[in-house]
Amino acid sequence: MSRTLNIVTKAEATRILNATPGARRFPYCTGKYAWSGSAKDYLGRPVENAPDDVKAVYVERRQDQDGPYAKMMSITTW
Repeated sequence: MSRTLNIVTKAEATRILNATPGARRFPYCTGKYAWSGSAKDYLGRPVENAPDDVKAVYVERRQDQDGPYAKMMSITTW
């Protein structure tokens, strides 16, 4: 069963990771999204159809030869 989650801060995701036995960081998807200036710009945005094993979703800034992009990461349990 899937549900909707909101994007949280990396600090909040880390707290969930530390509080959940067996949890780990894992890429939420393989997409690269345009970086909009700050991770705060993504906070609270809904993530549709999140699987039940995903506890939190957050955004990291990454960069490659094409420039900066947003990578969606998750805290999951297996």
